[in-house]
Amino acid sequence: MQTLNYRLLTLFTLVQCLFFTQKLCAHEGWGIVVDKYGQVYFSDIPTNTIWKINHQGKLQIAVPNQHSHALIIGGDENIYGTHENGRIWKITADGHFTEILQPSNSFPLNLHCFIIDGKGNIYSMNAKSVQSGQVKLLKRTPDGRVTTVAGSIRGFKDGKGGEAQFMGIDGMAWASDSSLYLTDGPYVRKVTIDGLVSTIGRKLTSESLGEDLMGLTTTSNGDLFVADYSGRRILKINKEKKIQTFLESGNIWSPTGIAVVGKELYVFEHLRMHLVLLGNIGIGPYIRIRKVAANGTVNTLKTVWGNNTYVVILGLFGIIFLIIFIRRFRTKKRYKT
Repeated sequence: MQTLNYRLLTLFTLVQCLFFTQKLCAHEGWGIVVDKYGQVYFSDIPTNTIWKINHQGKLQIAVPNQHSHALIIGGDENIYGTHENGRIWKITADGHFTEILQPSNSFPLNLHCFIIDGKGNIYSMNAKSVQSGQVKLLKRTPDGRVTTVAGSIRGFKDGKGGEAQFMGIDGMAWASDSSLYLTDGPYVRKVTIDGLVSTIGRKLTSESLGEDLMGLTTTSNGDLFVADYSGRRILKINKEKKIQTFLESGNIWSPTGIAVVGKELYVFEHLRMHLVLLGNIGIGPYIRIRKVAANGTVNTLKTVWGNNTYVVILGLFGIIFLIIFIRRFRTKKRYKT
């Protein structure tokens, strides 16, 4: 019943997006991580599933019923995710699931974007940014105390603390100096531990149907990789802040997340707009995981198909069969008369 209700809600949301708004809606995650055993975990928002590609390359459900846009690996090598009602959970390499933060009525964090430091502090955006007009980067200590690191009214402005303005935070990654890199609309921003916000480079993409930059990650040598969803490409920003296109996704796919392990890159892709809506209602392929080897070779590890694909295919065959049957019946009837 819960699954049926969720599918009905998804269908209603699709209809609402198509007929009652000026731009189409999308609902993708950017969470992708690789554990120390080489297993790939990624988030599937349309089905509330965390998938795992195991050692043998088989796709398995790692965590069911979790609505986590982001995934991170902590210093303890465990994988952390969230649920939209304010929970944070972790899963160990052997699959043990534990909730580490329970929701409350006054929970201030929007856990669509989140990251945890070595001391257990949680960083995320404020929960009611749309209603309040505020976009703030918040910090929650293990004892529950929440403070504002930076941000104020929605906008775009560098500065310190409340002087700075954000448009809307998605991806988060640690810099080598313990600062945070953020994707903020079409920009990459850097926030120091004392709240100084600066913009890396320039505007990196153009908004396309409400989407722009999503996930990002850093490498041990200081390079930064960014998933440009609207541009259908992975951007690389090196230590000298030179920006280049590292990988293109093609005509129907767009990257939302990226993970780096050594010299290998794992790219998390969804269908591009407008096609992404097919994945939201479970029709056709809607998620693709690709791996870029150290020598530049690109391979597709897995493609995830919607649960309703076979039903739609059978339905189409049924319609075709019915049309053929009706035409033959009418032809026979015409000959008899």
